[in-house]
Amino acid sequence: MNAEGRGRVYWAAFGPALLAVTLLAGCAATDHTIVLDPVGEGQDITQAEIDEMSGTDQAYLLQVGDKVSLQFRLREFREGDVPWNYRIEVGDNMEVRLTAPMGDTEGYKIDVGDLIGISFLNNWPLNSNRTVRPDGFITMPEIGDVKAAGLTPLALRKKLTELYAKTGIIEGEPRITVNVDFANADRLENMSRDIVVRPDGKIRIPSINTDVPIAGLTVQEAGDAIKKEAEKVLKNKPDVNLIVFPAINQSLLSMNGVVTVRPDGRVSVPKIGEVQAAGYSAEEVRKTITEACEALTFNAMDISADVVMATGARIFVGGEVGNNGVYPLEGAPSAFQAILMAGGPTNASRLNSVLVIRRNPNGKPYVFKTNLANVLKGSTENDLMLRGFDVVYVPKKLISRANLFVEQYIEEIVPFENSLGVTGSYYMNTQKIESKSKNNNFSSGVTLLPGSGGVTLPGVFTNP
Repeated sequence: MNAEGRGRVYWAAFGPALLAVTLLAGCAATDHTIVLDPVGEGQDITQAEIDEMSGTDQAYLLQVGDKVSLQFRLREFREGDVPWNYRIEVGDNMEVRLTAPMGDTEGYKIDVGDLIGISFLNNWPLNSNRTVRPDGFITMPEIGDVKAAGLTPLALRKKLTELYAKTGIIEGEPRITVNVDFANADRLENMSRDIVVRPDGKIRIPSINTDVPIAGLTVQEAGDAIKKEAEKVLKNKPDVNLIVFPAINQSLLSMNGVVTVRPDGRVSVPKIGEVQAAGYSAEEVRKTITEACEALTFNAMDISADVVMATGARIFVGGEVGNNGVYPLEGAPSAFQAILMAGGPTNASRLNSVLVIRRNPNGKPYVFKTNLANVLKGSTENDLMLRGFDVVYVPKKLISRANLFVEQYIEEIVPFENSLGVTGSYYMNTQKIESKSKNNNFSSGVTLLPGSGGVTLPGVFTNP
């Protein structure tokens, strides 16, 4: 038998006796929380010491019927992340703006719609402003149509100089200047759009007849891909500015929700499918889902998996309460709330001596006695937070019959039924009471020595 199994046996065997001893020997009221030793002597204890004695909670393993809340979100930028490291997702909304490049005027190629200023230094009547027509031509006096689109201002000046020199209408060599007064901003503005990335991961920009695949690219990579396609239809390389409005969180909303562990031990997660949950902790399930989401999105996600209803986390409430029994932990996280869930205290309840019995992960039981009467006065300092399988016992104001105590209370609240099977012999003062379960008939002798106030546990010690 492993350590956890032995711990359960020790708890089942010694728990009732320990409860009996502490009730008989430590029934004095307390104003705060104390811990009782095996003979019922109390010692003051702080919350930090209670946590240390209780040990670290072992990870709860999900069971059939448990409910788990799943939340999916795009991981937010954190310190140390590379700027613009976001990768574009399907459904993202993008503001695409194309603008003329700044600075390199000499290398600029004249395009359709540009307004060109042409000046003749030695024949000013020929000065003119011309807009490049859709066919790429401009019309000049005396020489007619001239192809301008695709030429730099310098190349167009040389071409006009040669053509006017042949006409002879200008004395000497023509002295001409060509300037692009206004680039056709409307052309680039008409190509700029607010675009949504299609389900196939592509976008299409007006005047660019090719679909541009950008899903999975960073913002910088997407801008370069759009610029490359724009260069095929524009005379000049445009500057591409992108503003991305991620929509991934909206698409992930359909995955958020509470899932229930089915009888086959699995949960159904939208867009992912079936995930084994029973027998695993919530953190292990979260990691499994995170790995599955790597093929679902291009960006890392923050995924949370929280148990909102644990069918296996139980507490046991007994004594002077309305309804002795087993209750789910999530409905009563504190000792006083557990009493209220069990029907509340009775007229005979001794709220200033409530016992909380806890077994730490190594199987060692502890008994804490606390004054919950103060809770009714507005003070929650002594209201202990419970853990799975804690026993909350509310004693009577006076206990006179040991057999009534064992038969009516211990048998009802300690979870022997359907677990290990225990037969216990309890000696209280001069009375002997037999306690039998219905299972494996495991026996443990627990003796309270008459007149000594001590207790004998198998393999433990005798307190003189």
